[in-house]
Amino acid sequence: MQPLVEGIVAPQGSSGSSAGPAQQPPSALEGLRSELRSRWPEWAAISSFAALVAFAIPWHEPWADEAQAWQLARTLSLPALFQTYIRYEASPGLWHFLLWVLIRARVSYSGLHWICGAIAVAAASLLVFKSPFPRYLKLALPFTFFLLFQFAVVARSYVLVPLLLFLVASRWKRSPAAMALLLGLLANVALHASVISAGLAIVYLIEQLRTGALKHPGRRRQLLFFSIILVCFYAFALWTAWPPGDLQTSSFRGPSRPLFILALASLCMGVCQPLILALPFWIAVALCLRARHSLLYLLPILFFAAFSGAVYVHFFHSGILAPLLMCIFWITWPAPGCGHSRREAFGRAALVFMAGVQILWSAYALGYDHFRAYSPAPATAEFLRPFVRDGNTIAVTHLGKIENQDYEDVGILPYFDHNILANQQDPFWRWGPRNKTEARFDALLPSRPQIVLVEALPEPGQPVNLNDAKADLLFKSGYRFTNQFCGRIPARLDFFGGPTCFLIFQRAGSPQDPPANRASQASAPN
Repeated sequence: MQPLVEGIVAPQGSSGSSAGPAQQPPSALEGLRSELRSRWPEWAAISSFAALVAFAIPWHEPWADEAQAWQLARTLSLPALFQTYIRYEASPGLWHFLLWVLIRARVSYSGLHWICGAIAVAAASLLVFKSPFPRYLKLALPFTFFLLFQFAVVARSYVLVPLLLFLVASRWKRSPAAMALLLGLLANVALHASVISAGLAIVYLIEQLRTGALKHPGRRRQLLFFSIILVCFYAFALWTAWPPGDLQTSSFRGPSRPLFILALASLCMGVCQPLILALPFWIAVALCLRARHSLLYLLPILFFAAFSGAVYVHFFHSGILAPLLMCIFWITWPAPGCGHSRREAFGRAALVFMAGVQILWSAYALGYDHFRAYSPAPATAEFLRPFVRDGNTIAVTHLGKIENQDYEDVGILPYFDHNILANQQDPFWRWGPRNKTEARFDALLPSRPQIVLVEALPEPGQPVNLNDAKADLLFKSGYRFTNQFCGRIPARLDFFGGPTCFLIFQRAGSPQDPPANRASQASAPN
């Protein structure tokens, strides 16, 4: 008969002889101290990044593009947003949906910018703590222009792009479910992000085929299922952004240019400066990816350039290439211990160069936005507040004959709880022939509203031209030019376009009216 104690195993670390005290696991506090000691440069970088974003947000003056999406989400129901109005924005609706939720959760317009800052900090944290890059890249890339300023301080849909791309990079070699969700969400952020998402999806599928995923029935069914989910995301984005028949597409395309010129510009504007250095930059990137046997990963970049050439590209669209490049380099980064070829060194040098140039852009933009006006909207809204409180009528018009120039007044409207502009039908801008703002102004002017808000886009360095036909009409109708508010958008080490100005014309003889007239010409905006 076997003893009952047979098979009982002594606890690990014990013996029949005397045993020392069991080793205690490190406490959470000790683990935190060890983490801070070993990764203090990373924690310092993220702390500095968060501090700079927090420094910039209170000084940033939101402009019309930030306000338009907010006003749409603030005013409309979800069915009206997705069935009708987002189509006129030439954009999928993920950002508008998020704004709709935040507004119903009582988040303020200023609070939105802090949420955008938090999203940017989350993206930078992923880059710093999860990417395989060496420290000199990890600590520099978060401070590039688009990650630190344009996709962090400016509250537009593009703030979601770095976070989603870095999540894609961190989950690339894992579950197809994660790829379907992340690439689907990316496609619903913006049209330029949609084509990048499609390029990455094709690369991911080809990589799966190369690994023999289709040879395994379970894996094949999984890929098919999540491919269907991703196609549904794409179909929804396309349905939401499909332009209606009466949309004034010239408002979005801008001046007609050859496809090749716009495609080339999309690859140059948002990467480095001067533009001529973009050619060796992309050659270095291509050589590096070839050395990694990963030239296929250029596909989303080529999709982006082709779409930009065929449709439209703005400096801020081209900025999506910066986090996209970080994502591609992250996914294709060599395993530890692999040797570094000369071509690999070229690619890393290109990233360092991009980071150095864009850190200068960040410093320029943060300094400008701190000391000068990015947009004239907040100052104009503050000036108009007492007139709105007293119930005075305010009309809006513009100088010159630029199509849809009145659009800029949307930047003022988030600071009021109702539409303060008597001749503008909605508290957002309507694209298309249904917008009758100018016709309504012509009908309203004979009633002599107290304030006429005039939008102007003067040439850089030049004063506003008060000899314009619209200004003549106002002077002859008994109005005086009294105030001017201007703002300008920094881009690279310069500006994107000229300034935007709001001119205040007050009805002559009002108590608030200072002794100003045509002789006091508008000064040149800073």
